[in-house]
Amino acid sequence: NEVLQFFLIWLGCLLIPVVGLIETGGWSGMVQRIAENFPGQDFTHMWSATGSFTANPMGIHWTGIVFGWGLAISFGYWCTDFLIIQRVMAARDLRSAQLGTVIGAFFKMMVPLIVILPGLLGLAVLPFKLVSEPEAVATGAHSYNEVLPLMLARYCGPGLLGLGVTALIAGFMSGMAGNVSAFATVWTYDIYRPLIRKTASDRHYVRMGRWCTILGVFISIATAYLVMHFSSIIVYAQVVFVIFVVPMFGTVVLGMLWKRTTPAAGFWGLLAGMVASFLLFLWVKLDPSAVRYVAFSPDAKDMADNIYRAMWTLIANVAVTVIVTLFTKPKPESELTGLVYGLTEIPSHERFPLLKRPAFWAAAVGLGFVALNIIFW
Repeated sequence: NEVLQFFLIWLGCLLIPVVGLIETGGWSGMVQRIAENFPGQDFTHMWSATGSFTANPMGIHWTGIVFGWGLAISFGYWCTDFLIIQRVMAARDLRSAQLGTVIGAFFKMMVPLIVILPGLLGLAVLPFKLVSEPEAVATGAHSYNEVLPLMLARYCGPGLLGLGVTALIAGFMSGMAGNVSAFATVWTYDIYRPLIRKTASDRHYVRMGRWCTILGVFISIATAYLVMHFSSIIVYAQVVFVIFVVPMFGTVVLGMLWKRTTPAAGFWGLLAGMVASFLLFLWVKLDPSAVRYVAFSPDAKDMADNIYRAMWTLIANVAVTVIVTLFTKPKPESELTGLVYGLTEIPSHERFPLLKRPAFWAAAVGLGFVALNIIFW
C-alpha cells in the first residue's frame, strides 16, 4: 500500500514543477520573475544570504541552520522518530536496513523538487502575494499553506487535477496511517501493557490498540485547527518537533552511546528538554521582543526562533541528563547488553561487490549532498 502511495505522490506532485518551469522558461526565467516580483530578496540560495538575519526571507543565521535545524531537529527526526525507526527495524537484515536508509536519502534530496519548487513557482507566476495564516483568516487573502492547491488549479485540468489531488491524499494517508499506528503501538506496548494492565489477554491489547487508533485520529483532527494560529504549517510542525522530538533525540543518543547513563537521568533529561522548550516558546509568544535572547537577534523571524529554541532544548536535555547521571547509580553492564552501542555485538555480513555495498552508496549520497549545497550556495 505504501509503495503504491509513494509512486502516486511523486507522479502527482511532479506535475507542478514540470509545467511551471515550462511556463517561466526554465530555472533562470523563474529566478528572473521572482527578482522582479520581490526586488531585494533572495529566495533561491541556501547559504550565501545566511550571514545576517536581515539578508534572507526566513530571518535566520547559518548557525541556526547548522546547529538547530541540522543537528537538533533533523537528526532527531531521522534518527529517533518512531515512524522511521519502525521501517528500519522491520528490515530483513542489517544490510537491508542500511540500503533502505540510503535509498531513502536519495529520494529525500529530491524532495525539494515537489515541496520547495512549487512555492518558488508560486512566487514567480501567481498574480497576488501570499500571506501568513492568521492574516489570511482575518482578510480572506490566500496563505502560504494554499500554494500547492493554487498551483494545481492553475495548471491542471479536470483529469490532471484529479491526479494531483490523489497525490495529496496519498501523502496524507501515508503519514497519517504511519503516525497513528506508531501512536497506538507506543501507548499499548510501552505504556499501557507494562504500567497499567500487565496480565491482560492479547485480545484485550488488540482492542486497546484499535481504540487508541480511533482516539489518535480525533486528536489529529483537533490539533489541525492549531495551525490557524501559526504563520504556516511548517512553523507549526517545527514547534511540535522542537518540544517533543529534540529532547527524545538527546536522551536516545546519550542512552545508546554512553553506558553510564541511568534511567532516572533519561527521564529527567527528557522532561527538562520538553519543559525548557515549551517555556521558551511561551516566553516569545507572550513577549515577541524576547526573540533577541532566544535567537540572538531582534530581527529573527518565527522559524528562526523555533530553530534556535531547538538548540537550547538539546543543550538543556543533555546537561540535565549528564548531571543526573553523575548522581545516580548506573545499571550493571549485564543488563545493558544489546541496548548500548559499546556492549552490543554488531552482526557481520558477507562481502559484496563494490556497487552492492551500503557504504559505497552512502558515500555517493554524501557527495551528492555536498554538490547540491555548492550548486545552490
